[in-house]
Amino acid sequence: MEDDNINKAKKVLETISQDERERRLTELREKYRMDQHAIMLAGYDKGLKEGIEQTKKNMLERLMKTDLSIEQIMEITGFTEEEIERIKKQ
Repeated sequence: MEDDNINKAKKVLETISQDERERRLTELREKYRMDQHAIMLAGYDKGLKEGIEQTKKNMLERLMKTDLSIEQIMEITGFTEEEIERIKKQ
């Protein structure tokens, strides 16, 4: 009888331990999934910003080939003179 109770207690302990392991594995899987999602979003944002900067640079290069003054380019684009200089250097 005592051995039966000990065996039952062992089984309960094993079940609880497995549940804790499963819970921890589930938490780790979810954390991994969330980390991967964050990495993907960061890459998307970086690519988007780079694309916008490249578009600005291309537009500015085309405008600089015209007879427009820096002031006119600033008025058309909304860029400051500092932004224009920064984009030209890239």
